[in-house]
Parts: sequence; structure tokens; C-alpha cells
Amino acid sequence: MEILMLVWEYPPRKVGGLATHAYNLSLQLSQIGAEVDVVTTSFPGEPEIEKKNEKLIVHRVETYSYPAYDFINWVMGMNNSMLEYIANLATRKNFDVIHAHDWMVIPSAVGLKYLIGKPIVYSIHSTEYGRRNGIHGTMQRLIHETEGWGTYESKKIVVCSKYMKEHVAWLFGVPSDKIHVIPNGITESPPVKVDIDFRRKYALDSEKIILFVGRMVDEKGLNVLIGALPYVLKFGISAKIVAVGDGYAINRMKETAWKLGVYDKVYFTGYLSDEELNKVFKISDVLVVPSLYEPFGIVALEGMINKLPVVVSDTGGLSEIVEDGINGLKVSPNNSEELAKRLITLFSDENLRNRISELGYKTAKEKYNWREIAYETLEVYKKTTV
Repeated sequence: MEILMLVWEYPPRKVGGLATHAYNLSLQLSQIGAEVDVVTTSFPGEPEIEKKNEKLIVHRVETYSYPAYDFINWVMGMNNSMLEYIANLATRKNFDVIHAHDWMVIPSAVGLKYLIGKPIVYSIHSTEYGRRNGIHGTMQRLIHETEGWGTYESKKIVVCSKYMKEHVAWLFGVPSDKIHVIPNGITESPPVKVDIDFRRKYALDSEKIILFVGRMVDEKGLNVLIGALPYVLKFGISAKIVAVGDGYAINRMKETAWKLGVYDKVYFTGYLSDEELNKVFKISDVLVVPSLYEPFGIVALEGMINKLPVVVSDTGGLSEIVEDGINGLKVSPNNSEELAKRLITLFSDENLRNRISELGYKTAKEKYNWREIAYETLEVYKKTTV
């Protein structure tokens, strides 16, 4: 099959987990025989057309030539640029299916559907309603309606968890047989050498490192983890939070740490390269994913594949990945005191830490394999052509 994949972020442009997902899926699809053309946004220093292998080509479209006074205007300009570029590309390619990732590329995907007469497979990685706990303003309404437009125009919808299937079916009135659950995957990082000097960049030798990795936005729940830290410290455990990521709420998170008197115990790293992040995983003692809303939770798999014990909110896709007390620990969402108790239990019980680390690693390696995910996705593509 010849696949046209539309995604606004693709490595080296990485804002969230979408870029990693699109990269691994497109690569594995190409390795099992599909021809994949990825159309994404331009990135400084990267070529407009990059041939990754014989069957995978990445097209980076210039998206900054339109003046845009806000985010929505920029998105519409991006779709105009993509549509113009692909209209030309489609004269030389005979695509079988259009795979659109998230709402940001839906306008161009729908335009292409009617231009080249090919079906859309729409991957919904999260919803505006879920991210904001409702629709509260004009911009959110526009995004929500665009997501709904995508569900109507697509032939098939792909979501990453059973939770998301129920959510999308309810939110947009979509028949359940139109929605296919295919999880995210994980790949094991290459071995890296870390030493005590590297660890000392982030914490004292005596401090346990509690790792958070994610966008600094409200729904990721970093404030809940920061709220748990005073309880952990009061119990007598020397610990430090290393918070990796950036986002609109970062200053508010810093204010929370200051008000709770633990500002010196929270290290905000900002954005880290893949190499640096891989090293940070290796020096950490536990990964916490305290999300309030989480369609899947790929960062939990990143912790597991790095043999870290993980503590996650019992919500969304995280609930499906983690079995409490088996391959990780679960806590109620938005409950700092309960989270602190689980962390104290984990730090106090070496056997528990070792057991859930080993079973977590086994879960990630065996159950969330990108090649199997590519085969499942290919089967969904085939169902759009019958």
C-alpha cells in the first residue's frame, strides 16, 4: 500500500509524544512493505525532502510564510501550505489512504479526501474536551468541532486505549465499530554510559531522584507530584524531583514548589535532548506519571523499558498499562497525600521496587512492540479500501 501520513510534528521537531509515535509507526510500516510519504512542517537545518529508506520519504513543508497573529491562524496557514504541497505530490503518487494525526491536519486531510478521492484514517491521540475538562471558550470550541469534523469525514478512527474508544464514541457520537484500538509502542534505548558526576548535576548522592517527564501543562499533574514531596521529606526520605519538559504552566509549577517550601528540591530541566533524557532515566530511582487526563501514557512505557519502577494515576490509558502492585503502582488522580504514601512504600521496600521494575520491563518489551503495532495499523488501512 501507498500511505500518505500527515502530522504536524515529526523528529527532530518534538513537542509531545506525537512526533515519536509518528516516527516509529512510519518507520515500521516502511519495513513491513508499505510505502510511506510523511508530510510535516519545516524545521531549521533539515532538508525539505529526506529519504529515510527505500520506502519512507519525509516531506517538510515551509509553514511560516503566512503571517499569523495567533495559534489558530498559524494552524490554518499550515494546512494551506500542506494542501498546496500535497496537491502537487499527488500528481506523481497514487496513494491508497490518508492517515491524519490529530485535529491540526484535519482541514488539509479533508481537502485531500475530495481532491484525490482517497479515504482518511484519523488517529485521535487526545481530545480538547479531555485536555481542558470541558469546552470553555471559542478557541476550544473550534478545536473540538474540528476534531468532530474529522470523525465524520474519516473512514476509520484509531485510538490508543479502550478508555479513548469509549471517550471518542461518547463525545462525538461515533459508532464503536468505526473505532479501532491500537496502543502506542516503545523501543529500547541504546545503552549509555552514566557516571556519578552526571548524576550530581541533578541531585546529591544522598537524594533519591523522583523523575517526571512531560509537558508542563495542567493535565499532566506535576503540581500533584510537587504537593506530595513535603510528605515524603517529612517522613525522613531525602528526595528530589527532576522535572523534564516545558510548557505554559511551568511558572505556575515553580510557584507551587516555592509556596510549599520545596523549591530547592525540584529541578526544572526544561527541554532535554533524547541522549540527555536517556541518561536521566538511568540515574533516576522512580518515574511518576501523575496525570489528571491521559489517553495513553507512553512515558510510563519509557520508564518501564528503562527498568524504573513507575507510579501512575489510575486514569485513562495508564490504568490499562499498569497493574497495581504487579508492574507498577497506581494512585487516585489529583491526590498528593496518597501519592506520597505510595512513594514512601516504594522507597521503603527494595523487594517491591525490584519486582515491579522487572515485570514493568517485561510488559513494555513484550506487549508494546512497534512492529506488531504497524501490522495492526496496516490491517486498518486495508479495511478502508473494501
